[in-house]
Amino acid sequence: MTPYSRRQLLVLLILLAVAGLGLAVGHWRRAHPDLADRLEQLDRTEAPTASAPELGGRGATPTRPTEEPAPRRSRRRAPARDTGADEPTPARGDAPSGAIDLNRSTAIDLMRLPGIGAVLSRRIVDARDADGPFASVDELRRVPGVSARKLAQLRALVTISD
Repeated sequence: MTPYSRRQLLVLLILLAVAGLGLAVGHWRRAHPDLADRLEQLDRTEAPTASAPELGGRGATPTRPTEEPAPRRSRRRAPARDTGADEPTPARGDAPSGAIDLNRSTAIDLMRLPGIGAVLSRRIVDARDADGPFASVDELRRVPGVSARKLAQLRALVTISD
């Protein structure tokens, strides 16, 4: 005689399977952050134009409005710094005066960058310690969690020391 009925065992088995699937998805997302970002962007892409063939000949298909929803903002915000004067924007080839050096900064310094939290800043410092200093800003991609989009956002805010 078992302490659980057949139905209860089935429910427990389903719950365990769902929990295992959730853990597997979480592990996959951490292992493949770029693909996870691309998959999240799929539902935010623009709908096909009216020149696309209609399905089934049922008439005109409804189109989405041209307004795109506002992108999600990070819940973490860096504290606003009031310098008292507006700084001119640097030229494209110049590094901004307040740029953070990837080869000399600490994890706390890196957390001042938008989209960089405690975990990702720690990964950047660990990658620098393990594999040596960064030769270019593009080498930031070797850090798990730094996608191409995040690298584009950070490119103007970071610099590499010689």
